[in-house]
Amino acid sequence: MANINFKLYSLGCKVNHYDGANLQRLLLSAGFNLGLKPSFVIVNTCSVTKKAIVKDKQLISKIKKENPQARLVIMGCWPQTAGDVAEIIADKKAIIWGVGNLNALVKKLVGEFKPTLKSASDKKKSSLVLTDRSRYFLKVADGCNQFCSYCIIPHARGRLKSRALKELLKEAKEASEAGYREIVLCGIHLGRYGEDIKTKKVNLSNLIEELLKIKEIGRIRLSSIEINEVNSELVKLIAQEERLCKHLHISLQSGSTKILHLMNRPYTASYYRNRVLKIKEQIPEIAISTDIIVGFPQESEANFQETYEFARSLNFSKIHVFPFSAHEITAAYRLAGKINKTIINDRARILRNLSLQQEKKYQKEILKKYKNKPLYLIVEKSDVADKIRAKTEFGFDIYLNKKEENKHIFI
Repeated sequence: MANINFKLYSLGCKVNHYDGANLQRLLLSAGFNLGLKPSFVIVNTCSVTKKAIVKDKQLISKIKKENPQARLVIMGCWPQTAGDVAEIIADKKAIIWGVGNLNALVKKLVGEFKPTLKSASDKKKSSLVLTDRSRYFLKVADGCNQFCSYCIIPHARGRLKSRALKELLKEAKEASEAGYREIVLCGIHLGRYGEDIKTKKVNLSNLIEELLKIKEIGRIRLSSIEINEVNSELVKLIAQEERLCKHLHISLQSGSTKILHLMNRPYTASYYRNRVLKIKEQIPEIAISTDIIVGFPQESEANFQETYEFARSLNFSKIHVFPFSAHEITAAYRLAGKINKTIINDRARILRNLSLQQEKKYQKEILKKYKNKPLYLIVEKSDVADKIRAKTEFGFDIYLNKKEENKHIFI
C-alpha cells in the first residue's frame, strides 16, 4: 500500500460541482490524498454546449502537459454522450467513466492504485460535500424530464431522480452544524423534486418546510427553477419565511413565444410575464434573475427585439446571457435557420449591457430601502483588501468596511 495523490477538476453546473466534491470526499475516505505529483487527475466534464466541450478539451490538454506521468480519469456529461472520448483526447490509458455510480468509480480506482488504507477511526463518517464557501450546495435531485430542444442534460443524466427526504435533512443539518450559514437547494430540475418518489407525497415546498424545522440552518436559497413550478404554495413560503431567501432564478430563454415553442419550453411569453408580475405583486422586493439564449435557430431580428423589450420591462435583477451553441445530438442542432455568429455576438452584447443596467438599478433600490435597517448577510471569502464580502439574501454581494459591518446582522 502507498500514499497516492490525486487532483480533481469540475466544470459546468452546480450539480456537477456537487458530484465532483462528493467524489473527492469518497476518495479521501478511501485512503487517497489531494496533492502535488498526482498519480491520477480527474476531470469532471460538462457538455451542455459545444463551447463547454471546447473548455473540457482545453483543460485536459493543459493537465496532460502539467502532469505527464498522471493517469487521466474523464467523467461527467461529456463521456456520457460523446462515444470514444479516449480516442478524442488521444489517450488510450485514460479511465472513461460518465455520470453517477461514484462508489463504483472509487472501488475501481482503489483497485488500480491501491492507496494506504485508513483505520476505521480515521475514515470520515460525515456525508458532507465540503466547499470553501459559507454556502452549502445541497443536490436534491439529478436528471430531467423536460427535453428542451437545445439541452443535452436529459441525454447525459437521464430522467429525474430525487434523493430521499430523510437523507437531505440529515445532510443539511450536518452542513449547518459544520458552519455553513446558507443551504442552496440545487438540482437539474429542482421544481420537480419528489415527483418520482412514489412511497410518500413529497415536493419542493414540503422539503423546504421540513428544512425550516432544523433550527441550526441560517437560511435557505433556491437555485434555478421553471416559472410553471413556482406555485402559490412556494410563493407564500418565500413571502412569509424570513429564513427563505427572497431570490428566484427563473430561466426565460426567450421573450418570443415562437422561439419558446421551437425550444420546447413549457410556457408562453405571456404566461411567464403574468406569473412574474404576480410574484412581484406578492413580494415587491424579490430578486428575479434569469437565463436567456440568443441566436437560437430562426430567431429573427423582430424575435430578438421581443426578447429585449420583454426583459427590459420585467426589470430582472440579473440576466445570464448564453449565445446559442447546441450539442450535435440535440433537436435544436438539426433545426434550419442558423444565425450568423457575428449577429449572435452582437445580440449577446446588447443583452449583457441591459443586464448591467438592471443589476445596478435593482441593487440601488434594495440598498436605499435598507439604508436605515439591517441586511441579513453571510460572509464570503473576500477578494478586496480590508473589506468584508457579504452575500445578501437577494443574491448580490456587498463589500463592507469595519464601520459599515456594525449596521448589519450576520447570520
